Amino acid sequence: MRLPFLSGSSKSRLRSDINELRRITLEFGANNLDSRLVPLWNGCCEGATDTVEQLFVQNTDRSLDWGLKRQRKRLNGQRLAAIYWWMLLYQLVIFRSRGIDGFDRMKDFDILRDASNGLMAEFAQLSHINAVNPGPWQEHWQRQVALEAALDMYNSVMQTLALRINTEARVMQVSLFTSATENRFTTVTRSEVMAANADG
Repeated sequence: MRLPFLSGSSKSRLRSDINELRRITLEFGANNLDSRLVPLWNGCCEGATDTVEQLFVQNTDRSLDWGLKRQRKRLNGQRLAAIYWWMLLYQLVIFRSRGIDGFDRMKDFDILRDASNGLMAEFAQLSHINAVNPGPWQEHWQRQVALEAALDMYNSVMQTLALRINTEARVMQVSLFTSATENRFTTVTRSEVMAANADG
């Protein structure tokens, strides 16, 4: 296991660190969730991974750009783990809103929410990440719709990185972000989860 986590600021090093969080998240789900829910957890994990990479490493979708690629030096292990975790919770918000055939939007959301809390505890226990639980971006996050959640999460990310919030840019950036992430959930996550369950 390499130490220290996030010791460099290059794109390749950051991508490697994001993939390390992805690996831990996938492994956590495999070890702690019923096999029925693992594909859904994995789909949310992949959505979170893709979103963090788009925001901080490289865009394939220009809608997922908050101007953070110039701010990589502000990241450390704790901040990256917090932002990654928030993006995972955000995927759960989309799932609860949009649903996937074969899953209960309320009951399965509650199970995955509890698992996400266990994941953050796992991040905190790993010495090469040394995360500190930031709490969700908003106390009542689980009752938010995607746009509301994205707006509050945007504010929390900027505050975590000690960046000034540009209220004019925020409106457009959050609107584009919400549409892009919801569309990805519909076209990628939902189809992959349903295919995995069909194969199972």
